[in-house]
Amino acid sequence: MQRLLPLVFSITLSLVHTRQVYQPMQDKAIAAIGRLALQKESQAEPYMLYVQNMFPGINYDMILAVFSIYEENGQLTCRFTGIDVEKASETTYPKYLYRGGSPRGGDITFTTKAGDLAKKLNTLLTVQVKNAVALCRVNNNQQDLNLLLALQHRLTAEYDEVLAALQSAYGQMDKKRQQSSGFSICFESDGVRRYLADFPIFQQQVLLSGTSGKSEKYGVTSQGKDQFCSVCLEKKPLLHGFASPFKYATVDKPGMVSGFFDQRGNWKNYPICSDCSLEFEYGQKYVAQKLKKYFYGSSYFAIPKTVLSSDTNGLEKALKLITGLEFQLSEAEKEKRIEDRIMQEIGKADNYFTLNLLFFEENPTTKAIKIKLLLEEILPSRFRKLFSEAPAKVNPNPLYKAAYRIKKEPHHLTFSFGLFKQFYEDDFYGIVNDVFVGRPINRQTLYNRFMAQIRANYNKAQTSEGYVEPAGLTILKAHLLLNYLTYLSLITTSQTITMQIDEQTDEAQVEAKYGRAFDETLFRQFVNNNPNFLDSSYKVGIFAVGVLVRLLLNIQQRELGGTPFEKKLKGYNLNPETLKTVYLETMAKLAQYRDYGKRYETLSHIISEHFTLNSHKLPTLSNNELSFYFVAGLEMAHRFRIEKPETNENK
Repeated sequence: MQRLLPLVFSITLSLVHTRQVYQPMQDKAIAAIGRLALQKESQAEPYMLYVQNMFPGINYDMILAVFSIYEENGQLTCRFTGIDVEKASETTYPKYLYRGGSPRGGDITFTTKAGDLAKKLNTLLTVQVKNAVALCRVNNNQQDLNLLLALQHRLTAEYDEVLAALQSAYGQMDKKRQQSSGFSICFESDGVRRYLADFPIFQQQVLLSGTSGKSEKYGVTSQGKDQFCSVCLEKKPLLHGFASPFKYATVDKPGMVSGFFDQRGNWKNYPICSDCSLEFEYGQKYVAQKLKKYFYGSSYFAIPKTVLSSDTNGLEKALKLITGLEFQLSEAEKEKRIEDRIMQEIGKADNYFTLNLLFFEENPTTKAIKIKLLLEEILPSRFRKLFSEAPAKVNPNPLYKAAYRIKKEPHHLTFSFGLFKQFYEDDFYGIVNDVFVGRPINRQTLYNRFMAQIRANYNKAQTSEGYVEPAGLTILKAHLLLNYLTYLSLITTSQTITMQIDEQTDEAQVEAKYGRAFDETLFRQFVNNNPNFLDSSYKVGIFAVGVLVRLLLNIQQRELGGTPFEKKLKGYNLNPETLKTVYLETMAKLAQYRDYGKRYETLSHIISEHFTLNSHKLPTLSNNELSFYFVAGLEMAHRFRIEKPETNENK
């Protein structure tokens, strides 16, 4: 079996197709969390370990069909008394005894997620009540058997009435409440309400469901004897084949199991001993309910692991930190993202623990987990470097001041991982992995992605379909990412890009569009201050050509009310030959404007010095890198102009 990634789960290779299921590399961390949680709840009954929270992390509605129970003529009787709706929470959910089952047979007890209530109530009466009755008879539990038979009789007799009442209560909820609501049954006697958790029969159902499936599933038994457990790495007398609490693989079809498609051999893929299965089950429950976070649209588990495996206090402290990362941003922090703020808080901790960040996608129906990325053993100091130190270094650049506006209010451009999301939408997990682990990033790949975004926006602008991000803002974002990655030494440059600007280019000048002359001093100062951004003479030349073209476009806009020359730019798909042609045609067009052409003679000298004399070196750049520097000059041209006093002659 080929090992593809050092992740949590094992891998099964099928003759039909390959399924990625990852080796149990971090199960010790999950089991340690479960062990700690078990110690804190040592007084809990065994069945409590297998009760599930239907909707972790939120308070939700539980629709209750209420039945009163009493004796009549020496027999236990129940009567439907109506519907009640209670709020289930992190502290109250255990009393409903919810545990998920199969789509075909329904959930384990009478508690289930609301939805098609006609189907749910029918399954309860025809399957779940009968299962509970059968279990009572096997265990000779006469008291609970009498209750279930009374319930069965009443549900059969008053089925339509109960269903109508349930549907009425459900229909009064808005769609959001309906999507996170549950259905259960409770009983009342002498003014006291009793939930499923108060009855031994339902407790036993949950316990059996949580334990019996460890070796028996799909009608087969998968067990190993006197072999090593994949979690504790100790030799144990009994290993279970279906004990993993994570639904990371399907083994119900041929081709999903190793050992010649024999499901009985599944224990070889993922052997778990009885002791570890309990800790692992409870650890998974804790992780799923309390350690789930979101990062720019992606779900992940933040699983802490202490540097010293025996450091129980450290693990408890780390768990308290992670579970407490829920807060609202203040008004002063409104420009930040919650995702980055969470990472900043982690970075404030000392390096007594590491974090495994398990990014995943979950099937909403089967709850099967598809692992997208695992970042293993990331120290808090790395979070501090990525989300606090590096942004603090690059954000103050004056180039990013008042870079864009929202409802006419100026906003500063600051670093967030959302910038990577913009340029790496199709490979966000890949870039997150590279940045977190410190893997060098190919410079040409960056330029390819920058230009893909710029061209996409340019093409969209031609059709006027919705909002289009200005190319100048995209260039600034690209520059900020280059700056950030340079500081982290993830691309091959020797120092941080500074790109400082002379104070003369204040906001008023940036916003002004016409009537300015090119200022050679500002341009050369810009070049001198940015030895990494413009790290060769021919890049300066390409950048200068972009500046020149922008000046021509501004002139055309003023004189003609449009920019016909823009068609010559080929949608920013440039190569050395097309760029040379653009330059020559720009010079020819400027000559037609006489005085305007003379005003930019100094820029023409710069282009001759850096572009014309180095034209033979242009092929050393990729077309995307060349296009990027041209567009950068095009969008930053306003930085190198100053106001010129306007006279009647100039007018």
